[in-house]
Amino acid sequence: MRLTLEEKMKMCEEHILKGKSISHASEMYGGYNIGNLKYLINVYKRFGRKAFLNRKNGVYKRDTKLLAISRVIKNNESIRSVALDLGLIEPTILGDWIKRYKTKGEEAIKDTYPRKGYLTKDKRAKHIVDQALVEENERLKAEIEYLKKSQSLTKKLKGVTSKEKAYIVTSLRTKFPLQVLLEISNMSSSVYYYHANEYHKKVNKYEEIEHQIDYLYLMKHKKRIGYNRVYLELKKKDYTIGKNKVLEIMRYKGYTKKYKKKWKNYNSYEGDTGNTRPNLMDRDFTTSMPYEKAGTDITMFPTEKGPVYLSPIIDFHSREVLSYTAGTNAKMDKITTMLALLEKHHSSHLEGMMIQSDQGIQYQNSRYQTRLEELGIIQSMSRKGNCLDNSPTENFFGRMKVEMWYGNEKEYKSPKALLKAIDEYIDYYNNTRLVTRLKMSPIEYRTHMI
Repeated sequence: MRLTLEEKMKMCEEHILKGKSISHASEMYGGYNIGNLKYLINVYKRFGRKAFLNRKNGVYKRDTKLLAISRVIKNNESIRSVALDLGLIEPTILGDWIKRYKTKGEEAIKDTYPRKGYLTKDKRAKHIVDQALVEENERLKAEIEYLKKSQSLTKKLKGVTSKEKAYIVTSLRTKFPLQVLLEISNMSSSVYYYHANEYHKKVNKYEEIEHQIDYLYLMKHKKRIGYNRVYLELKKKDYTIGKNKVLEIMRYKGYTKKYKKKWKNYNSYEGDTGNTRPNLMDRDFTTSMPYEKAGTDITMFPTEKGPVYLSPIIDFHSREVLSYTAGTNAKMDKITTMLALLEKHHSSHLEGMMIQSDQGIQYQNSRYQTRLEELGIIQSMSRKGNCLDNSPTENFFGRMKVEMWYGNEKEYKSPKALLKAIDEYIDYYNNTRLVTRLKMSPIEYRTHMI
């Protein structure tokens, strides 16, 4: 059965996105060849939907063909693996190139362009102008991509080596023409082919780890963590790799981007009502086990349709969010609800715990102070205008905003959308995200200790 490219793409998605077995997906499309389907699935995993769409615009340059032929003939690589690197839908395309090369020689290998329809004189002139603009735009894009990938390398005193240039050019060849990349990198084609062939001869011993890094950073942690926590996750999975190598891989993949912080603090202080408490904690945040010391505060997230306020209680030992409330206001009922949830989930461990807060009006409120006494919690207050007295709680707010807020503010169009994201993040923070010092998630560590 002959399938269109769109049908082949949908067949791959039946397996990759919907979880159907390869044989089941094959049966759905008239018993499509299993071996060919496995190859198509690998193409989809490597290049996504774009490998199947707009194929009529595909161009295979002569030098690209010769390099692919050389890899098969001289390096003894399989036709399928080389065809997969090029994103060819059919490995037989590469087989035809090799056959033509063997029978008619190198001069028979030429650029392959999509078939062009007839154009009138006016349309042809417009097409030439449009094509020139497209080529110039693509060149500018290529220059930007090349500079991004070489930015970390240019910081070295010796500059970027030819080997490193070749590595960058190879990584960009699926997006931009080779000739343009060689001009940008100021490298001759012979030098490039030498390093490219040497590179393909070597086995990438970090390939499996790179896939794991992609999964951990993009899927499991949704771009929230840095290389330290990725390194800890890899160690837990018994991978052998150094921390600096993890940083190198993540930096090359562009996974170390930092967002500019836009601080906008919420201040709940409305004066001294006479119910302040002494600073008993006195910046001594050392603990030996969970439930010894904790902190609470309120932070604000501004959205287009109004602000959202978050009020958590953070255990200073395990860094677990013991309890929290979030809403469109910071009234006293949110604080009492937070304490009720704290009692519901942790009542047997609260006796003697010290909790630190600022001198906000909520924490000077008699209902809050009476509730702490009923739970056996010792109240401590930071000095006026001194956020360092409650720095672990402030650190939590800073980390949370870096990982799910800064750079993503426009994604949360309404308070409802942000409240849902806060619930999801705190669940992730408590159960999945590793605390570097503990090498476990907060709840995992608390369960381990208690």
